[in-house]
Amino acid sequence: MMQEALPRAHRMTRPYENAFLEAFDEYADALFRHASFRIKGRDRAIDLTQDTFLKAWDYVREGNEVRNWKSFLYRVLNNLIIDEYRRTKEESLDSLLEDSSAWANTLVAAGSRAEKEEKLDDEFMLEKIRTFISLMPDAYRAALTMRYSDGLSAKEIAGALGISENVAAVRIHRALAHLKKLCGSMDI
Repeated sequence: MMQEALPRAHRMTRPYENAFLEAFDEYADALFRHASFRIKGRDRAIDLTQDTFLKAWDYVREGNEVRNWKSFLYRVLNNLIIDEYRRTKEESLDSLLEDSSAWANTLVAAGSRAEKEEKLDDEFMLEKIRTFISLMPDAYRAALTMRYSDGLSAKEIAGALGISENVAAVRIHRALAHLKKLCGSMDI
């Protein structure tokens, strides 16, 4: 009787509510890490992660079924990141230099000289690699990030990007080759 009083859309989402909540608990942190690796700014990565779950819930609320939450959520997030890249304007060199000097001052604040130098070297190397990854074509960047940052298999990447498993494996291979080429072209 009570079921009849509920709107049709609400009745349709009830069975998926638990699956949605389980997917949120299981994948929210991984999706955030993925977004924060691919998007500059922690707050923006949080927003994109939240938007991913909002879009997923809207999709389910419309009566659609999600068979593989992990792949589905990564696909939604990937699409949001692509939209973000389209909207984002390039940074000026001045703002990039300002960010780098603030980052260096923070690192120098604590620890012995050897620790500071080692940490600076590691952070500098990581920053260079992130810069190189940001220069790669988006298809390579997405595949590389999903594989090595998120730990997804080629099959899971294929599901998230809507491509075949073979294409995903090829993109990972080519992304690594491209990254090696970029690293070899600069003195790091």
